[in-house]
Amino acid sequence: MEIGPETVLKKYVLKEEKFETPSSIDFEAALNPEQLAVVKSGNGASLVIAGAGSGKTHTLTHRVAYLLDRGVQPDRIMLLTFTNKAARSMTNKVAELIDGDIKRVWSGTFHSIANRILRRYATELAYPEAYSILDMEDSGTLMNACRGEVNEAFQEQRFPRGRVLAKMYSYCVNTQTKIADVLKDSYPQFEDLAEPIREVFRRYQSRKLEMGLMDFDDLLLNWKRLLTEVPKARDELMAQFEHILVDEYQDTNSLQGEIVDLMASVHRNIMVVGDDCQSIYGFRGANYANILEFPKRYPECQQFRLQTNYRSTPQILEVANRSIAHNVNQFEKTLKPSRPEGLMPAGVQLKDVYQQAAFICQRILELADEGISLSEIAVLYRAHHHSMELQVEMTKRGIPYVVRSGVRFFEQSHIKDALAYLKFLYNPKDELSFLRLAQHYQGIGSRRAHELWTSIAEETDPLAAAAAPALAESLPNRAQFGWNKASKLMDDLRKGRLTKSPGALVDMISKGPYKDYVERSFDNFENRMGDLDQLANYAEQYDDIDRFLGEITLMHSMSGQDILVGGSTPDEYVCLSSIHQAKGLEWSAVFVLALSDGLFPSENAISTPEGEEEERRLFYVATTRPRDELYLCHVFTNMGRGRRPTVLRESLFLDELRNEDGRELPWEEWIIDAG
Repeated sequence: MEIGPETVLKKYVLKEEKFETPSSIDFEAALNPEQLAVVKSGNGASLVIAGAGSGKTHTLTHRVAYLLDRGVQPDRIMLLTFTNKAARSMTNKVAELIDGDIKRVWSGTFHSIANRILRRYATELAYPEAYSILDMEDSGTLMNACRGEVNEAFQEQRFPRGRVLAKMYSYCVNTQTKIADVLKDSYPQFEDLAEPIREVFRRYQSRKLEMGLMDFDDLLLNWKRLLTEVPKARDELMAQFEHILVDEYQDTNSLQGEIVDLMASVHRNIMVVGDDCQSIYGFRGANYANILEFPKRYPECQQFRLQTNYRSTPQILEVANRSIAHNVNQFEKTLKPSRPEGLMPAGVQLKDVYQQAAFICQRILELADEGISLSEIAVLYRAHHHSMELQVEMTKRGIPYVVRSGVRFFEQSHIKDALAYLKFLYNPKDELSFLRLAQHYQGIGSRRAHELWTSIAEETDPLAAAAAPALAESLPNRAQFGWNKASKLMDDLRKGRLTKSPGALVDMISKGPYKDYVERSFDNFENRMGDLDQLANYAEQYDDIDRFLGEITLMHSMSGQDILVGGSTPDEYVCLSSIHQAKGLEWSAVFVLALSDGLFPSENAISTPEGEEEERRLFYVATTRPRDELYLCHVFTNMGRGRRPTVLRESLFLDELRNEDGRELPWEEWIIDAG
């Protein structure tokens, strides 16, 4: 037909007939109204703020099942999680809900998904298809090798070791931050070494590429490079994945946030699920702005709130809700209890850390006697060293426990290092302790340490021989520089052995040249120094080294595994954990330690408004772990050096709830009677 200028065209729209296929899943029965709205939301961007205990995983699982049920192909769905365990758990639950090849869903951690993608496209980035992946230990080893290649002038005593450099590098990559800024904010003791550290990093990157290696950070960095530098890969990936779902979105760092946005930049079918009030990993590089500013990056996004809490009693939720309300930068929500009334939380006033330990142990035994499994009890704390006295008391009383926040206090390497000095001071024939401490110094490795021991072992007083200038003078220049510091410390310890307390001696060790070793050997330097301060405080209660070391040795010989409840020995353990390690877990009864000014919140962390809000989120995480019983412990005196007590005010987080106008306390006060 010829269309002329006077031809009239009429548009007729053919409507697409939609036939709803009945679902095999009864979503209405499986979900509450809040959850159902999330699961049945349409395409486009969605932000799901999921409060603690609100069934986040349950909801996300059903969302994946809903997409599959509506005909979305499994391999067009990407579900990003923070642990492989979480990914497996969700896909297994999806498999229980719906038939189909669930294994085709791309479900896993950011790193595992990145590895799958890079196996397809590695050659586009000049890597071999069969590239290898470096673990953290291997990364530290290679970083050490690159450190050794850098100009010899930089190999000074305080230059950070490989594993510390690897942590710095990882933080730079994941936060997209320059090394100079990372050093200024997190490693000020190495700020003047920015250029040599930068050179080490350049060599590290070059060596990896030469050998066909990627570390964990490269997996993410190279995923981003594919999306920004390789058009073919970008187009294929964006075309393949129709739906992107992200779990624990509040924990994503800047690099992960960029990857997610790039992957969703075409279809914008992205659902992020998380709780801004549980964003507590800023020290690891998590970027709180990712979740807080999601609506700015996706102005069209739907917002959902999961606020019905299935975990805790109303009384416990009252503490959490009222505390987190003091934060300004957040998505407002209020946890609503689904459970009936329960016990009031307890605000426990305790004289010192020893009374705190005694109270918790006694109360644990009472709870066990009431029929609560030991595995249903947890003790949470802001810093690992806050649990030291409790670990001692639990061991004495035979209460079994596991430590989620690391190894037991006295089994940590830096604590064993400090004790090695005291052991050698007490018994100069202790070869093992000498060999351990000798290797803390520049130029002294295992072989050199054995040579030093051979030189002093036959002397009448090996300690005096170790401190003598002649020993240092017999060493090569580099080792001589290190051992001069060691001999000075040995001499000071020898002179102070009979006049100073064990606590003062520990203080001399931790504030002396060993501090340099801790700085360059451990990335969590400040935490380690806090542990050593706590060890010195603990040692102050002993009059001499003999009694102190004897007590520590006795503790190691006690297994802490024997506790009789109902006439039998259970294979259950109380959990001791930092709050950071406890996120996502729950127990029947929870004790929160050291809610005292300067301890929790951490004095350093609240120097900025952002730091204070993250600390309050940490308190929120702690108070939303228990199902039935919550004990908030305030220690109001702390024994400092010279056995002088210092009065500690109540934690900011308790104080602000105590001083809310016209509102009753959300806990009952417990005053401990020493009897």
